[in-house]
Amino acid sequence: MAHTDEIREIAGVRLQLLRGGEGPPLIFLHGPFRGGRWAPHYEDLARHYTVLAPAHPGFGRSEDPGWIESVEDMAFYYLDFLEELGLDRVNLVGVSFGGWIAAELASICCHRLRRLVLMAPSGIRLPDVQRPDLFALGPEEALRLLYKHPERGVMPFPLNPTGEEREILERQQQMLARVARDPYFENPRLLRRLRRIRVPTLLIWGAEDRVLPLPYATAYRDAIPGASLVVIPDSGHVPAVDQRETFVRAVMGFFAGAPAGGE
Repeated sequence: MAHTDEIREIAGVRLQLLRGGEGPPLIFLHGPFRGGRWAPHYEDLARHYTVLAPAHPGFGRSEDPGWIESVEDMAFYYLDFLEELGLDRVNLVGVSFGGWIAAELASICCHRLRRLVLMAPSGIRLPDVQRPDLFALGPEEALRLLYKHPERGVMPFPLNPTGEEREILERQQQMLARVARDPYFENPRLLRRLRRIRVPTLLIWGAEDRVLPLPYATAYRDAIPGASLVVIPDSGHVPAVDQRETFVRAVMGFFAGAPAGGE
């Protein structure tokens, strides 16, 4: 299915925006490494929705405006994004780092959201559960950690980048470090604010997630009123790649209003 890839000035930021499909709007917020590239699961969702997949400010070919210093700032930017594009009652999907942004956004103000899917969102810390340091890993180590089946999807970053790709990767790493390095992938205020999310919410987690083990799934589910949790077998941190069909089926069923099932 064809999609567009354009640079638009939105809320004062030159933003790379991927768009494809027809139907109700679905906003997809990408993870820490994948900005600005159309993914196979976007293609699946675009058969039923208009998928809007922005590259976060500072990621992909999007501008780094300089004033974004935290994930909360990212969340406020995306509230401006929704308002400026006139998007209301949208379905929002956020994965990993993008799930953190989506959770922050929904905890601040969720009146423009219809339903929310968070796939293995970061943003909270459980003191007794160890997490690996993604900033300390090389590309091949990161791939082995993120995916149970990396061969099933498009890699989140090129292993042998061109000059332009290397420049984009370096900018992304700088932005990620700026907003998520200290404290490490955490907003200490978020956990107690998750109770403010008042839209139907589905959490999706890989059963073999080694980046954010399953106790994080339970903590998120228990903190968001009425949230459902689906744990996908034979999957690591990114079920959208490891078990793409199962992930898409869970998202589509939830957005159609079917019970989420799972745990």
